[in-house]
Amino acid sequence: MSLGKEIKKARIDKGWKQQDLQAATGLSQKYLSAVELDKAHPSFDVMKQIARALGVSLDTFAKEDEETTVSPPTRQRTRKAAPVA
Repeated sequence: MSLGKEIKKARIDKGWKQQDLQAATGLSQKYLSAVELDKAHPSFDVMKQIARALGVSLDTFAKEDEETTVSPPTRQRTRKAAPVA
């Protein structure tokens, strides 16, 4: 699950609207909406602020979904072309 979806889930689980999170963090509702839609990427300090307001640990936002984990790309070997005589 994406960071934005994790934050939204934690907010909803707490029974809060975005306005409630805005009041608890001092962040604008427009910014919080963009974060939840993954259109804005909060700094580490902002993530701590959101987690603290929601009463969850930062680990809550760091969960990886096994289905969406991407493997690192493999390097393909390329052959050098033979010199043209």
